[in-house]
Amino acid sequence: MKTKSKIFKDDDYSTKIETLEDILPFIKKDDKIYDPFYCDGYVKNQWKTLGFDIIHEKVDAFDLALVPDYDIMISNIPFSCKEKCVKHALDLGKPFMLIMPMSALGSRWIVKYWDELQFIAPDGRYSYHKPNYSERKSASWFDSVWVCHNMNLPEKIIKLKKQKKK
Repeated sequence: MKTKSKIFKDDDYSTKIETLEDILPFIKKDDKIYDPFYCDGYVKNQWKTLGFDIIHEKVDAFDLALVPDYDIMISNIPFSCKEKCVKHALDLGKPFMLIMPMSALGSRWIVKYWDELQFIAPDGRYSYHKPNYSERKSASWFDSVWVCHNMNLPEKIIKLKKQKKK
């Protein structure tokens, strides 16, 4: 039985295609991607545009009975429960990439997971999609980071370089 996902105040921002494009070099085209944090489903269409069909349904992301078979979890998590999301992803034991505010790296809770994680930092600030708001051209007011696990990245921290426009 499916249950509704929970949305907390300001946890309803979705990832835009430009953000997903940054991580394409780190995933395989045939990876079965799971994004458990639904919001309004916006990100599913972003992945589809990039040629991926992801598992993304409006269910309780923390209900272990509802976790499908997947290769990698990639998600813009609810920022109100960052530690809970990281712990949940680690407990599932599969590779993951979770985007969150870079300020999380200075939080006390992340220290206990530090040795298991790697990070991908974008070159610039991302902007996010908010349901029922007009699209804005400006970036968010905070820096973001991809918190990763089991991705076999070449370094603990990778700093992305901006792609030159053609």
